[in-house]
Amino acid sequence: MEERVFGNVADHGLEVVLRGARYYVRYDAGAHQVAWREDELTESEFELLRMGRENEHAVMMALQRRIAASGGDPYTQNWTRD
Repeated sequence: MEERVFGNVADHGLEVVLRGARYYVRYDAGAHQVAWREDELTESEFELLRMGRENEHAVMMALQRRIAASGGDPYTQNWTRD
């Protein structure tokens, strides 16, 4: 079971859900095409997002760097909107 705890992907293009004890951010990572992603956030990253939109860019860039460093492609779709 999951609960949306921040944002709304339909209205803002970004939302955070809590599933178990883990936070997941859903967002469009595509630059020239739509590429929906769902990626895990740390609790501290979630807290930064909750503090205001001025932190959103920094959190998302750190997340994408972490995905790339682990060998993933942060711009490839891995989630589909319902």
